[in-house]
Amino acid sequence: MTKSSKVLTGLVLSSLLATGLYASCNNKKSHEMMNQHSSMKMMKKSSHHGKMMFKSILKDLNLTAEQKTQIKEIVKTSKTKRQGMNTAFSKSSFDQNEFIKIMSEKRDNMIKSKAEMISKIHAVLNAKQKEQFKVLLDLKAEKMQSRYNKG
Repeated sequence: MTKSSKVLTGLVLSSLLATGLYASCNNKKSHEMMNQHSSMKMMKKSSHHGKMMFKSILKDLNLTAEQKTQIKEIVKTSKTKRQGMNTAFSKSSFDQNEFIKIMSEKRDNMIKSKAEMISKIHAVLNAKQKEQFKVLLDLKAEKMQSRYNKG
């Protein structure tokens, strides 16, 4: 084997190795991004599932027409208290700091707001409905847990 063919062989092998390493790193980053996206979807799905579970429990409580009206008003009031991000925008500008402030407050206040709403709804229920609510909540939580343990 001549010196030039050894050099050429070395270059080809180096190129293959470098390409393989690049592809491996890219694939790993792509996989990490897919995992991150998947976990974000799961969080959204979980949050949505929590809302649906809460609504379905309320439907199973045989609420009176008056209770339904009171609960609708509580939910409506809770939604109107939420500040929108549109206040960070004007016709010609965008206030980045205001947007960050709004979104941070939104995240921080979301749990408090939801707890307040649930507390008000819980106060509308009679003693028997509160007891039934707890039983249904436990059953649904147990059902969800068994689903996660299977998967």
